[in-house]
Amino acid sequence: MRSRSPGPRGEKPDRYRLNGEALWSKARAAGDTNQREIARRSGVDEGALSRLLEGTRSPSLETIVAIAAAYGGPIEDLLTRPDGSPLQIPAQAVRTASAVG
Repeated sequence: MRSRSPGPRGEKPDRYRLNGEALWSKARAAGDTNQREIARRSGVDEGALSRLLEGTRSPSLETIVAIAAAYGGPIEDLLTRPDGSPLQIPAQAVRTASAVG
């Protein structure tokens, strides 16, 4: 398990973030037009979803799997690094997450 202790300058490390653009695109394609509908479809708390979309919180594996399962497609489509670059997920982790979901 990785430490969540602050970095050398006191900042907390951010491993990944929810890709809000990708989620909204998938949501609109499914007919969902607001956060309440996304929360309902995915089973994610609306307040938690809001924080994820704002970028103030990183999603747990359980949350990202729930959202990916609700809208289809691989979980890496819904994740980015803090700088906005794509997050590459090892194939074994993707297979494990698919088995859990």
